[in-house]
Order: sequence, then structure tokens, then C-alpha cells
Amino acid sequence: MFIKLFSLFEGKHYRYILVGFLTFGINYVAADLIFSISFFTSSLFAQNLGNLLATEIALIASFPLHNWITWLGNSEQLFRKLLRFHAISFFGICLRLTVFALLVYLGFSWTVATVLSIAVIVLFNFIGFDLFVFSESANIIANEEAYSKEGTGTEVLETIEEAKTYNRWMAEKVTDYLGAKNLELGAGKGTIAAFVAEGFPLVLYDLSESNQNHLKQRFVKQERVLKIGGDIFHEKDWESYDCIYSSNVLEHIPDELPILDHCLKLLKHGGFFVAIVPAMPLLYSAFDKKIGHFRRYSKKDRARWEHYLLDRHKVKWLDFSFFNPIGAIGWFLKMKLLSQTNIKKQDAMVMNSIIPFVSWLDFLPLGFGQSIRIVIKKL
Repeated sequence: MFIKLFSLFEGKHYRYILVGFLTFGINYVAADLIFSISFFTSSLFAQNLGNLLATEIALIASFPLHNWITWLGNSEQLFRKLLRFHAISFFGICLRLTVFALLVYLGFSWTVATVLSIAVIVLFNFIGFDLFVFSESANIIANEEAYSKEGTGTEVLETIEEAKTYNRWMAEKVTDYLGAKNLELGAGKGTIAAFVAEGFPLVLYDLSESNQNHLKQRFVKQERVLKIGGDIFHEKDWESYDCIYSSNVLEHIPDELPILDHCLKLLKHGGFFVAIVPAMPLLYSAFDKKIGHFRRYSKKDRARWEHYLLDRHKVKWLDFSFFNPIGAIGWFLKMKLLSQTNIKKQDAMVMNSIIPFVSWLDFLPLGFGQSIRIVIKKL
């Protein structure tokens, strides 16, 4: 009954914040009771001991709350979870103290240092709890070697299937432009299509025969997936689609402009072409080359597209904006500076965990990001 009740608070980051407020209240009550005892106010040592006890009481109380409310868990391996929970919490406290001291040293006010250090520990704890305490993602990470054998350089770069929060966030970049008839170009394993097909009819195209077979099996009972095809140039249903979209596909094509032209011919007047592409040539790495990226996009590519479309189609550009600045920073550090040659599962799951807390950054005109969303309306 309780799992069904708390599952209404989707996603788990909302439940995490709810439990956070409950934990704060428990900590406050525990501290109030402890410091009502004269011993705990008699010396600095006693005061620190009192604070430590209040924190420990709050941690012990918050553990079952997070287990059953935030992560909708069960009673399996509770002791192991508790030990890991305490370890993450301990490192979080140390991190908060370090961040607070650093900010004060840099000249920030006590209030700003307190707020920012709390924000850091809230985010750190959520990621740690999600990856190493309550979530099944620890099993995913343990199987990294098996995953790494798949598609090392020929498949479209996609977020792993288990990163459901991240994938839904990517799908939401498209959903505002969907209509009664939609097409996904380069559907891959159906990662994005699975979310889109929850509410919209969809035609899927992918050149890979193995991907086509996978898509047919995956969506065999999904009535909204109307058709699965191979070569988009075989699609001749002109001016019939409300939206054609792709996610991390166009960068794999040496010359994507003929495909853009073909897709616009398939769109109705008033239809939308939406593309999510990797951004910033600065971020182009050996890993990009390994997985078949011919480019990472910039404003120069918009100019290239505009010049190509000038005498072919009448269009209106609705969006050409960067998003996911945190991902861009991570990509620069790992792929450029550290020359990482594969996407580790724990990296993807960390991104999956923090998306609910950092997605608001996409609304700020920061001028950089890991990806670009392109939206073109056919007039």
C-alpha cells in the first residue's frame, strides 16, 4: 500500500526531497532533546558530541525512509544497505565541511557558503544512494565488461537503456512537436521511441538490420508503432508527417543534407523537423572518431543548413540551442583531457541521477552544452 502511495510522487528525486525535509525535522527534534540535557552544553567537546548523536539519530531514522519511500525498496540486504548508506553519508558530511571551508576561504558569506555546501551534499548523497545503496545500478556497473563488447564504433551513440530518467528527459526534447503521424530517423534499439510511443503514433526507420529485428521484437505489442523500415529514402509518403525527429544520428552521416531535404519533403506544411546532435567541435575526441562521428555541431552548421535549404524549402528556424552543460564539462574532462575511449556505465548512471537536479540549466543562455537541439518548421 505504501509503495503504491509514494510512487505517486514521480520521480524519486521528489520523494528524496520529501524525505530530506522529514530527516531535517528528525534532526532538529533529536538535537532539541539532546541539548535539553545539561551535560551536552557543558563544554565544546560535549556540544560536538551532542551534534554527532543528533546527526546519527537522523541518519538511522532516514535510512528506512529512503529505502521504502524514496527508492520504493524492500527488506532484502538491509544491513549491507545500512553500512553503505552510512559510508556515503560520512563522505557527504566530509565533503560538505570541505566545500563550506573552501567557500569561506574564497570570501563567500556564511549564508552563501552554507546554502551551497548543503546543495552539494544533497546532490552527492542522492547520487551515492542511487548508485551504491538502494538502486539496482550496482549490478549494472558490475556487468560493464559485457556491455562494452557491443557496438564499439559502428552503432549510434546512445545512452544506455537503464538510464531511464536521462532517456525520458531526451524524449521530452521532442514531444512538444509531435502530432498525429510521426517518424523517428535512426531509431537504434528504440530507447527514445519507447517513451514517445507511450503517447504518440510512430514510424521507425533504422538502416541496421539487427536493429530493425530488435525493434520489431520490442514493439510487437505496441499499437502506436505503426511501421518499422530501413532506408529513409524508400519512404515516399510525401507531405504526410507532422514531425520527423532524430537523436544522435546525423553526426554519423558524412553528408546529412540530402536526408534533411528528404525529411522536409515528407513533412506536412506546418510540420516539424527536430534533431538532437552532439555539440561543440572543441569536444571532438578520439572517442567521437571511434564511434563514427563525422562532426560535432556548431553555429557554422546552422549556416551550412540554411544555405542548403535556401532554394529548396521554405522553413522557419524555431530552435538551435545548446543543452546539458554539465555533460559538456564531463565530456571535456573524460574524453578530451583523460582520453577515455568508452562510456562507462557508472558515468551514465551518475548523469541519470543528477538530471532532475540540473536540467533547469538548459533554460539559461550559457552558450555551451554537450548537445544542440535543432527545430525547423516547414512553411
